[in-house]
Amino acid sequence: MDEIEMAGTAARAEDVSRLPHIVTVGRYRIGRVMQSVAPSWEGVARITHVSASFEDAVRAVRALDARQPIDALVAAGSSGAHVRERVEIPVAMVEVRGLGLLEALMTAKQQTTADRPRVGLVSFDAPSPQLTRFDALFGLGIAQFVYHGAEDAAACVQQLRAANVGAVVAPGLVADLAQQAGIPSVLLYSEAAVRQAMSDALLLARHRMAERDRHQWLETVLGELQDGVAAIDAQGRIRSLNPRMASLLGGNVQALHGRMLAEVSPLLMQGHPERLQESTEEVVQLSMRTLVLRRAPLVENGVVTGALLVCRDPAVIQRADRHLRANQRQRGAGVRWSIDDFLGGSHAARRVRELAHQYAGSDATVLILGESGTGKEMMAQGIHRASRRAAQPFLAVNCAALAESLLESELFGYDEGAFTGARRGGKTGLIEAAHTGTLFLDEIGDMPLALQSRLLRVLQEREVMRVGSTTPVPVDVRVIAATHADLAVLVEKGLFRRDLYYRLAVLRMGMPGLRERGGADVAELARGMLARHALRAQERLERPERERLERLLDELLSMAADYPWPGNVRELDNWIERLLACAAYLGVEVGVGAGLGAGDAQARPCIERLREVFPECASAPLPPHGEAPLQQQARLKDTRQQAERDHVREVLESVQGDQRRACEILGISRATLWRRLRQG
Repeated sequence: MDEIEMAGTAARAEDVSRLPHIVTVGRYRIGRVMQSVAPSWEGVARITHVSASFEDAVRAVRALDARQPIDALVAAGSSGAHVRERVEIPVAMVEVRGLGLLEALMTAKQQTTADRPRVGLVSFDAPSPQLTRFDALFGLGIAQFVYHGAEDAAACVQQLRAANVGAVVAPGLVADLAQQAGIPSVLLYSEAAVRQAMSDALLLARHRMAERDRHQWLETVLGELQDGVAAIDAQGRIRSLNPRMASLLGGNVQALHGRMLAEVSPLLMQGHPERLQESTEEVVQLSMRTLVLRRAPLVENGVVTGALLVCRDPAVIQRADRHLRANQRQRGAGVRWSIDDFLGGSHAARRVRELAHQYAGSDATVLILGESGTGKEMMAQGIHRASRRAAQPFLAVNCAALAESLLESELFGYDEGAFTGARRGGKTGLIEAAHTGTLFLDEIGDMPLALQSRLLRVLQEREVMRVGSTTPVPVDVRVIAATHADLAVLVEKGLFRRDLYYRLAVLRMGMPGLRERGGADVAELARGMLARHALRAQERLERPERERLERLLDELLSMAADYPWPGNVRELDNWIERLLACAAYLGVEVGVGAGLGAGDAQARPCIERLREVFPECASAPLPPHGEAPLQQQARLKDTRQQAERDHVREVLESVQGDQRRACEILGISRATLWRRLRQG
């Protein structure tokens, strides 16, 4: 045999070894049926037959499993039930189904004679009342008998003869003995039933192989961990551990498996099992090393059955902490807001908070609508933080800030080699990374149509497929989407998928603009922002200085009473930063304790400087008296848009036309910046 032929033979042997190993168990006629159908599974499974029953079959199966692991068994009758109770291998039983039983009875009926017209049915179970009623209704003349095992077989045949049975439907041994005694017999188990059991066994075998592969994969993962990991049962016996933990305990995995932890390391067992149900973390000395020991209970079906012990080197924790602090883009680390951080006592603000608390109790998709700067992401974070997913990742992406190809790889990830420049090992997308948590899709209205289709599949099927992959990955993720656009209008224009719109808009929430919330909300928000910015800047303000800033703020809000706030809360926040930055300039003519009333001559210079620093206040005059409501609304909209354009141009001039820097200062996306410039 040459090298090529030998290599091909070895490859075929390896392929066969990866096929599920199924063992059929049965003697007599059922065994012959099993062997006759086995060739049909060639190339799909490896089939081995055991011609034995009851305890002999159990011993044979265990011996075979020790030599060549068995993935599933096929068995029938009481012998099959006996085997199933005594081995830890999945068993597919050959079932006697209604239609198959009727066909067997009719076949047997055709073999009866006038002097012996009755049909005997032998089974392992008690006589069937349903079959008795069926026989009474159709008059087939069925006599039922119960058979318990090989020791009953001869006696059962004698009962058949005594009952004047002309033909019998029975398990293999009784069928063979009846045939030898001159009674025509039909096997209780049809070939179709055996084939169905083989199909069931194939499914069981594949599941068992997958579980075995996962177990081996988990052992490999545990073996690569730098942490020592051990699982103990309720009595404190070691049931599983990785090489790192074995090394810390001064032995190897095989030698330590099954031993009592208290014997191996009394320090790790201290207070156990009395503290079995507690999750604790403490610093211990083990093998002359300082380690962080974490205990956590293992719960099965609501009952604590053991504990997981994890020993970690503090140096590893410190390195991870430094890495997290250095990485400013750590995913899931940006949840800063709660629902109650949405301040305001207006009816609109209270309604939003109440609705958000209701939505937090659900896992349904949320669609948040509102103008730029109204706090859509704040509310998304608040809903996540109040939900059952609060301890899980919260990941956000702005669908308008990235090109289509970048957004696709960011959301869905990609496999290695999916495209030129793809990272080795591929990349996990945000949808996968948000598994068990929340994914926030900002500006969803700007998502390209091609990606809308892929997102719809994620929401419908709860699975994601990476770019360049053919294997879907199941995900459990809640989606919260937000947009300033009217999605219903985009749907009618064909710019947004209708099915995705209805899939997103299960729970809807409209975020009110500042002009809808009233001056009291604006004042409350402004004072909170002033305190927060002063604290962030670490400014140690004395009481008079703080009062002076508050008076400046009150005067500013009074001047902006009719301002439409096109940038909403984000714009108000920018105003507060500007006020802090220019506080000394604004208060240069005002002494400590002086008022800022517009009629006070001493305050005039300060008011003029306020108008100079905040020109927006003068760009939103009240509509002339006598204008119709619709004219007033149109005039207000034009004024607001003009104010937005003027403010954008001022910021662009201040940064020498740097659009990225301007967007950061304004707190808007580049798409919003372009839109406001185009309005001019």
